[in-house]
Amino acid sequence: MADLLKEKDGIWEALWMYKKSKMKNIFLFLFLIFNTNSNFAQEKSSPAIFPGGDSAWIQYLDTSFHRQQMAEQLTKKDKERFGSIQKVVYTFNILVDGTIGIINIETSTSQVVRNAINRVLKNAPLWIPAKLNGTPSTYRKRQTSTFTFD
Repeated sequence: MADLLKEKDGIWEALWMYKKSKMKNIFLFLFLIFNTNSNFAQEKSSPAIFPGGDSAWIQYLDTSFHRQQMAEQLTKKDKERFGSIQKVVYTFNILVDGTIGIINIETSTSQVVRNAINRVLKNAPLWIPAKLNGTPSTYRKRQTSTFTFD
């Protein structure tokens, strides 16, 4: 009988130690998740900024697209295919040196509009680059422009 009790106590002790080690692991896991002082949990970032802000960017776009010249280059076939109002969504990278890199036109539009977007973005003034943890980094911007051709 004494041997049975000793064996039973040994099993309980083993279970207690197992439970204790699991709780340690859970506590350590929770500690690592909720520890906000670690660098990987607090990445600080700021987006790329056009000099003068968003209103200056919109003004740059409005004055740089030569809409009358674009309208003259647009063919009748382009107007039939894409319409006289073309809403275009495009993305572009602002590189660490402030220049504009990869340009991706996401919506279907005429070649005249595609060429104008590429020209205006490639000739844009330098941006203030985005920062990630104080270091300049590439930033992807999404823009929508609407072109009306009468």
